[in-house]
Amino acid sequence: MLIRLVPWFHCSELSDEKCRSLAQRCVEIGLALLLILSEVFSSNIQATLPTFSLLARLALTGGGILLLLVKCVALTRYETRWQWILLFAVLAYSGFVTVYGGDEWFVLAALLGMSAKDTDLRRLLRVYLAVAVICLLLVRLLHVFTTLIPFTYYCRNWDFGYGHYNGYGARILGIFFAWAWLRWARLRWFDWAGLAALALYTLTVPGCRGSGGTMLLLLVLFAAQRMLPRFFASKVYHILLLAVYPVITAFSVWISWWYDPVARNVPSLFQRLNSVLSGRFEVWHNVFWSAPISLFGGLPTDGDEHSAIDNMYLALPMNKGILGAVVVAAAFLILLWRLAKGRHTGELLCMTALLAYLFMENKPFLLSANPLVFLLPCVLFALPGKDLPVVCPPVPRKHKLFAV
Repeated sequence: MLIRLVPWFHCSELSDEKCRSLAQRCVEIGLALLLILSEVFSSNIQATLPTFSLLARLALTGGGILLLLVKCVALTRYETRWQWILLFAVLAYSGFVTVYGGDEWFVLAALLGMSAKDTDLRRLLRVYLAVAVICLLLVRLLHVFTTLIPFTYYCRNWDFGYGHYNGYGARILGIFFAWAWLRWARLRWFDWAGLAALALYTLTVPGCRGSGGTMLLLLVLFAAQRMLPRFFASKVYHILLLAVYPVITAFSVWISWWYDPVARNVPSLFQRLNSVLSGRFEVWHNVFWSAPISLFGGLPTDGDEHSAIDNMYLALPMNKGILGAVVVAAAFLILLWRLAKGRHTGELLCMTALLAYLFMENKPFLLSANPLVFLLPCVLFALPGKDLPVVCPPVPRKHKLFAV
């Protein structure tokens, strides 16, 4: 029985077809508004048009939140009371963490993920691709041909209009993920060519090794899966993938403590590896171990060299505390387990690449870098005996699931 929190306008008052259509529209428009916020009005245009950008950000954020809340509260049919409880628990917790830690994208990612329940994910991904590509091209054109998005040199490269070249690379990665995820089951030669070109562009033009390397890794995984479908449908791969999150977390904590170039005689191998990773070991040591970790966090993990830390596995306990790190880790592991149990190899391959990317960057909740937030209903609202709300079909049983 539905709890009618909005009795004068609830999904139960509409026909199923009208309800689904209206809910889909709300999510698509809300998604478009948040992508415009991230792609256009999170760029350097904030410096040249501060008042207009502030008003635009407020309108886009408020409009996106309102539409997604309407969809979640009034246009979604929840099968159990526990799903209602989970909805409001996630809203309350993500809102608190956003205010306490200053990460506005955390609550937006959670809200968008929850609103993806009972929607057509393929349509959402098409909207995502169209809006993201148009907005990214608009920013590039304004950056190159106008002074609205000024040229700024950052470190070893210019910032491509986003304050940092890795911010530009993250937005390209979001387009890459959406394209690859949408087309995984029927990749054609032009998909392979386009995705490979996008990866090479990201590696060579902005020089984003984290984003570009993740794209190449995903392409390698796609190719390997086609050559070894039995392995990627086996228990071995699934167990290895479930171990990735805790292993990377443990390694990140250990190497950030152990790698102290001042107090220790660091072996040359680790020095070279640190150099390849742009000095990340040293940054992790100086930032993570000098910050007091608490239950709720609240420490900044973006900004100057005293707080920026490009590793999600270390940034989570700093910004969201021990509780937040446990909650996010549990969500990742539950998602991976359910995808493995359902034999959804396409999503598992994308998640494998995402976990590798987050070892180098700190953008798990930035919508324009991570369309995989649409998989959140698999964690919160999955019911026994029902198919998961995913895009990629399950691997056929002829591949002898769970047997190598």
